Amino acid sequence: MDQEVGNKTKNGLFWDLIGSFIRQFASVFVTIILARLLSPVEFGLIGLALVFVNITEVFIDVGFTSGLIQKKEVKSIVYSSIFYVNLSFSIVLSGLIIIIAPAVAEFYGEPKVRMVLIYLSIIPIISAFGRIQATILTKNMDFKSLTVRTIVSTAVGGILGILGAFLGMGVYCLVIQQIATVLTSTILLWASIDWRPKWEFSKAEIHSLIGYSSYVFFDQALRQIFNKIDTIFIAKVYSTATLGFYSRAESLKAQIDTYMTGSLRKVMFPALSSLQDDSKSFDRAYHKAFNIITGIIVLLMGPIFFLSEDIIIGLLGVKWHASIIFFQILIFSTLTSPHIGLMAQAVLASGFSKLKFQIGLLQRLLKLMPIFFGFWLGVIEFSIAVVFASTSVFFVYAYVVHKKLNLNFGIQMKNIFVPNILFMIFILFFISFREFINPWLFSLIFIVSQITYLKLIQNESYIIIRHAFFTVINKKIIKY
Repeated sequence: MDQEVGNKTKNGLFWDLIGSFIRQFASVFVTIILARLLSPVEFGLIGLALVFVNITEVFIDVGFTSGLIQKKEVKSIVYSSIFYVNLSFSIVLSGLIIIIAPAVAEFYGEPKVRMVLIYLSIIPIISAFGRIQATILTKNMDFKSLTVRTIVSTAVGGILGILGAFLGMGVYCLVIQQIATVLTSTILLWASIDWRPKWEFSKAEIHSLIGYSSYVFFDQALRQIFNKIDTIFIAKVYSTATLGFYSRAESLKAQIDTYMTGSLRKVMFPALSSLQDDSKSFDRAYHKAFNIITGIIVLLMGPIFFLSEDIIIGLLGVKWHASIIFFQILIFSTLTSPHIGLMAQAVLASGFSKLKFQIGLLQRLLKLMPIFFGFWLGVIEFSIAVVFASTSVFFVYAYVVHKKLNLNFGIQMKNIFVPNILFMIFILFFISFREFINPWLFSLIFIVSQITYLKLIQNESYIIIRHAFFTVINKKIIKY
């Protein structure tokens, strides 16, 4: 069983990482074009509207999909019942978005937000139609099908969004992009799996999932709401243009974050769920994943930080220069976010949905802290506080999984801090002598130094990095 799950996990992680890489590449490519055609204000408008749309995503399935994945055996009637519950909630939520649209526009003094919200209100309904299919594929760890779906839907949405921008549609080209992406994704989900909802419904089956799913729901709901506090705060206290600059930096950071954390969340949850009755295999899988992602994320974050100015200006253009400082600050939260995702999935896979909810409450309270800094000091200080709040959650989770899951706290601290030592030294040197440093050469020196350091400290990520390097080299040799 351990070997079978291990093979599925490796295969799933491979496909999801490949898919995430291609999807993020496509997303960045689309963002580059749209950023050069649109203004920061227009990106601020869509970012503001998506706050309310994204929040409804949690309320559509009320945490039932996580319950379905965690449950070992699921009957057909359960899938059908949850499908109809999701669809019903989505219709109500779409109507609610339409109702509050005028009030939102008036609150922010942005009349265009009203129509943007009305158009985007169709997204919850479209999304609800594909929730169960995505859940079944995830439960079966069929990440190849999920990967193809995300790549194609991202490409279709991006192409239509760019076309709309060239036609002068302004912010509405971003609306088209969002709707087209979700619609394409749902159509492909229906094409990827034979399951179809039947005319059957069971209150008893739904009730059996409520105990576990209710805590997942409340945790996800609070996370979505509090994760959007920065957008709401900046748009109200500062301006839509400032929100545009911040949201572009946050979006680029999120691309990296999603690539690392998203794959872990999707793959490790079903993998750890299947090992919940085998403590030794569970511990081994957890610590190995923890150790590997630390080494890889540090190696990726170094060049991104050192080249941040070149990345923003080179990709988006000079008009987005104000986004650089936000990006340089926010990128530090990525050093711990994959680990937080792994810890959360470990807690959830062990059946402690209530515990995860309780940790989530503390996490949401910490999210309020940056508002005070932002209100009294400024938006830069707000960004710094966001990183501190996010990092604090890492230590809370590390202590909790140590106490509840017997995952050694000392080992976790060693595996997060030791691989970061060299990176911190390079950062201090870079900040101190920035005007004398060529960031490209500096990044190259860091990569070589960090890989050597990972080998010296015997970090497991070194084996993966070495394997990936020689695989590419061997392919080049064969090709030529």
